[in-house]
Amino acid sequence: MAIGPISFEKLLKKTDDIYESVVVSSRRAKQILQERVLKQIIEENTEFREEEEGILSEPIVRENIDFDKEEKVTTIALDEYLEGKVSWKKTEESIDQKS
Repeated sequence: MAIGPISFEKLLKKTDDIYESVVVSSRRAKQILQERVLKQIIEENTEFREEEEGILSEPIVRENIDFDKEEKVTTIALDEYLEGKVSWKKTEESIDQKS
């Protein structure tokens, strides 16, 4: 599931600034990653409560997570960005930083 090359033309169709495209898609990737981590924490806590017998009970043995099975967050974020599923707006702060 390696990410393939993306032409600059595709990125520049969304905005005239290539760096803006990179920032928007990387922020979306970070959001997706945070959602995955939160989901994993919730699942682990749910499993712990179900198996909890007492304070000194055996610790839960976690299986190794195979990250190759999940699609990469950068791939998902770039696909969403290129398909127009990600919306953003420039703030005055970001405009001032460019000047």
